[in-house]
Amino acid sequence: MAARNASLKQLRAFVIVADKGSFVSAADVVMLSQPALSQCIRQLEEQVGGRLFTRTTRKVHLTPLGMTFLPHARSLLQHFDVVMSDVDTMVARQSGQVRIACLPSIAARLMPRVLAANDSTFPGIHVTIVDANMRNVTSMVLRGEVDFGIGSSIKDLPEMDSIIFGRDEVHAVLPITSPLARRRVLKWSEIARQPFIAMSRDTGLRELVSEATTQTNLTLDFVAEVSNIATLNGMIEEGLGISALPGLALPRGHHPFLRHRPLIEPVIRRSIRLYCKSDVGLSPAASTMLTSLKRCIRDGTLADIGNVEWDLPALDRAEIIPPV
Repeated sequence: MAARNASLKQLRAFVIVADKGSFVSAADVVMLSQPALSQCIRQLEEQVGGRLFTRTTRKVHLTPLGMTFLPHARSLLQHFDVVMSDVDTMVARQSGQVRIACLPSIAARLMPRVLAANDSTFPGIHVTIVDANMRNVTSMVLRGEVDFGIGSSIKDLPEMDSIIFGRDEVHAVLPITSPLARRRVLKWSEIARQPFIAMSRDTGLRELVSEATTQTNLTLDFVAEVSNIATLNGMIEEGLGISALPGLALPRGHHPFLRHRPLIEPVIRRSIRLYCKSDVGLSPAASTMLTSLKRCIRDGTLADIGNVEWDLPALDRAEIIPPV
């Protein structure tokens, strides 16, 4: 069967001629000369394989083929117009679906405020947050299951674009009953002598501890390995050991059973990164979240969480984010 190459222009011309019953009236609507409109209809008739109109002195009438074809042409145009309207709405950031993969500490501390800001400005954007360890964050980004990810890795990942837009400092976390809890600052060499509860190797937090022990040539006394922060805090509360967490993952406020203290020699800072697939960039809907993140940093909404140093210029320079 020969390929059908009818154009939207031809379909619109056909529907308008059918509605007006006149080439003269239709030509004014489609802003074509009568000869150009007649040629447009002839080209469509060649595509469908038959005459669509019969002409009398004063009137244009649909042929049986034209009457059969008209509702289908009208439906195609209506569907196209709806699709284009939806696209225009998304481009205008009025609606859309966004999925974001985040480390649990980022999902719990950073994203609620950014989501609230986004909802107030872009109420038509529906956002789903998936909290996961670092390995799964990057896997979901690479598989296209999420629009972007927010996590932390010491090294750049060549298959993804990333932007470092914040840094939080690693603190020791210990039970309130520990003698070290009375200290204002702790050294890594001091916590190396304590039972240490580690996060599992598929988390970004384990990388931070490894970096510190490599720099100091220390060996930590691992007594347990866990995969989530709630379990980690529960073990520390029971006095089973101590650990080290970055700012956004620290216990909030005046925790009744836990204390955290800055760790020095060395000071270790986690890089908070935005990840997306290389050469893909962000959709207009997804970019609303980055617009809201930048606004939260700029107006100080995030100033009190996790002692994070935010890098707004890095986000402003990011080419993956469409301009607002």
